[in-house]
Parts: sequence; C-alpha cells; structure tokens
Amino acid sequence: MTDASSARCPATLERVLGLAVVLVGIGIGAQKLGDNSFLTHLATGRLMLEDGIVREDVFTWTSGGESVVVQSWLASLIYGVVDEIAGFHGLRLLMAITAGVLAGLAWVLTERNSSLVMRSAVMIPTLWIGLRAWTERPLLIALVLLAVMLVVAEGRGNPRSLVVAGALWISVHGSWPLGLVVLGARWFGGRVDRAVAGESVVADWRDRDAESAIWLGVGVLLAGVANPYGPKLLFFPLDLLGRQDTLRHIAEWQASSFESTWTRAFLLLIVVAVIAARRAGWQRIVPALVMIVLALLSARNIPVAALVMLPLIAYGLPQPRPSDRTYTSSAVHLAATALGALVAVLPIVAVRGHHVDMKRYPIDAVTAMEDLDLSPAAVPVIHQDFVGNYLDIRYGDAGAAWIDDRFELHDAELVDGYLALLNGEPSWTDVLDRYDPTAILWPRERVLVELALGTGEWRVAWQDDDWTVLCALDVPVAPFWMDRF
Repeated sequence: MTDASSARCPATLERVLGLAVVLVGIGIGAQKLGDNSFLTHLATGRLMLEDGIVREDVFTWTSGGESVVVQSWLASLIYGVVDEIAGFHGLRLLMAITAGVLAGLAWVLTERNSSLVMRSAVMIPTLWIGLRAWTERPLLIALVLLAVMLVVAEGRGNPRSLVVAGALWISVHGSWPLGLVVLGARWFGGRVDRAVAGESVVADWRDRDAESAIWLGVGVLLAGVANPYGPKLLFFPLDLLGRQDTLRHIAEWQASSFESTWTRAFLLLIVVAVIAARRAGWQRIVPALVMIVLALLSARNIPVAALVMLPLIAYGLPQPRPSDRTYTSSAVHLAATALGALVAVLPIVAVRGHHVDMKRYPIDAVTAMEDLDLSPAAVPVIHQDFVGNYLDIRYGDAGAAWIDDRFELHDAELVDGYLALLNGEPSWTDVLDRYDPTAILWPRERVLVELALGTGEWRVAWQDDDWTVLCALDVPVAPFWMDRF
C-alpha cells in the first residue's frame, strides 16, 4: 500500500515547495477577522438563515426598504451557515483553507517552468500581494474559481467542469465577467499565434480556451437565471458599471498610488511579465496585458491580474535544463511528510485564540451611546462608512446605519453628502440639515468635530482618545464626565 501511494504521489522537491506555498497561503487566510465588508456579508448571511433571502436593504435608515440584489448571496449564506455551526472559529478556518487552496493553485499555474528556483521566486511577490488582498471577502472565493479556470485552460482537467465554476462564481462575487474576458483574450491570442505561425485561424476554432469559455458561460447563464434574484443577478455587473459617478469615490475602484509594499510587489510582477513576454506566445500575453491595464486603472483588479500573469511568467522565464523538479532523496521524503502533516494540522492550530480584530471600530463609543439613549438603532446617527458595516453586524435588521461601504446600493446624493462631511466641504451643514441626525459619531481628530462644535449647535456627549459622540443641544444627555462622580 505504501509503495503504491508513493508511486502515485512521489515525494519530489517540487511537491515539497508546493506544500510550503500552501502553508503560507493558510497562514495568510488565518489572519484575524475584521474586514468591514465581511461584517456586512456575515450580517446578511445571518439574516438569510433567520428570514430567508434578503431582498430589501434592512441595514440603513437612509436606504431602508429599497429593493436590493445581494450579488454575493451564496458567499453570505455560506458565512451564515459556518457561523451558525462553528462561530468565528469556523469562519477563520474556512478562510485559512480557502487561501491555502488558492496558494496551491497559484503554484500549479507556474508549472510550465521547469526551474523550481524561478517558480519559488515568482511566488514571493504573488503571496505578498495575497497577504493584503486575500482577505475574508467573497473575492477570495472568486479568486479560487479564477485560478481553477486558468488551470483548466492551461491543460489540466475537463473544460466541462467549468460549468460548476461559472455557476458558483456568479453566485459568490460580481467579478465573473473577468473570467470570460480572460478566456476570450486567451482565445484571441491563440489565433494571433496561429497567424504568426502561418496556420489557419478559421479551422478548429473551438480550442481549449473556447471550450473553457463556453462551459464557464453556460454555468454563469444557468445560475444567472436560476437564483433567488432571477436575471437581475446576471445584469448586476452592468448596473454597477453604470454607477461610475459613485464608484470613482471608492478607493479600491481608483488607480493605486503604489505607495504600499503589496502594490509595489505587483509592479515587480509586471516587470517580470514584460521580461517573460519576449519568449511567450500571444495566448498568454494578451490576457495578461488586458488585466494589467485594468489593474492599473483600478486597484481592485490587482489580485486578479497577479494570477492571470502567472502562466505568462512561468512560460516565458528561462528554463534551465536539466529540471530540478523531480529531484528526490530521503531528506525530501522526510520534508514532504512533515509539510503534509502541517498542511493538515496548521489550519486548526492557526485559528486558535482571539478570532477578530475590531480595534478600528468604535465599540466603546457605541456602547456608551446605548447608555446615553443615543443608540444608533433608536435615533438617527451620522458616522463613517466602515462604521456602518460594524453597525450592520451589531444591530442586524434594525436599520441602524446611515451609510456603509455598499456604494453600489446608495444613491449619489447620500455618497456626495458623506464625502462632504468627510472632507469638511462647505456644504457640510446642508448635509446635516438634510438628514437631521440626533447624534454624530466621528473620529476625534477629523475636521467635522471641530466644525460642528464651532456652530454652537452641538456638544460633546461622550469622548475617548479616538472617537467623539456629539449630540444636539436640545437632546437631554448628561455630559459624559458626570459618570465619573
């Protein structure tokens, strides 16, 4: 039995390094939970378990009752189920395993290169990008499906399996059109390669890329019609792109300034891809080029572009002979066994201890507001967008938030008003008049606090080193320092 297993899964140096990459991915995914978008997705999943599919905005008092399409409905439902069964411990375990799978698939995407040194070097900036971009958002699941699609397009597996990938992708994240764009670009690049080689580009048009695109599209179409929201889910990306006036205010939709290390790691990958393009064909150059352009225009596309570039980089970088990928020895066997055990055990061990990191949220301030009869669930409160995500998870369907980071839902007037308060624009008083809040929950050092106090119409109801709660003068609230006597 042992000999047969060894023959099927030889303990090579390539496998050892692959396991090491998976371990790093698990470590990335096992980070403490606390992403603001994730909080709203989890709150949505919890509501789905209690009341069924969420069809109206129940989180904000500004958009409350409006019809919504939860583009990541399946991801939210998965979060809700895991949370119900195993709580935050289970959710962290889910993220650790998912990120580990993604890292393993990224390693597979480099297998066209025979040099393990080259492949390992390429994985360093890729995983560094993952350290920042592979968060607990539904995008993480979408990236796994993208990687699966690329692995199939590169020659592994049956293209028909992409029916399942397409059905899942449209149900967990709105980035699914990028999958079709990448496969279309690969198909077009393949036609260019044939033309350059003097081959016919008309005959045998249904190559592996075309078949992959067809089956992925079939899955998207089937799930795009047969889902709780019907065809609205299928057209959601188009509706989202039609809201450019709103999206241009969102940091992740804007071009990166490349001031952080993870975005600079992406620039490094671009340089490597340019070098590799000299030896690679257009089949891999075209999709990489398309995604690089999209990533330069919008930072949210960087993790997608990083994965799409891997086949190009692997194929185009130098490949010394003989290959070191099949090297084996007793030390390699021992390392493979040890790393295999770690892959099985690490996800469970890594998610022990405190599961969430909520330091950025005004938890103490909101608790104090409840004591002062200024609870966001009871009175209208003005706050920042990510605070709204925290209120979503804290109060559920009570409609406690003024705004959260679901900018695809909020109308342009609300978003413009929020930005006016955030930046202290001259129209800030008009915004307060429009929404008539009872209280303002705002970072202590931001300009709005000073502006509001300067009018003489607001006073401090509670304050700590980071946050200030302001209330109107006519609100009967005792000064927060009275609690100390």
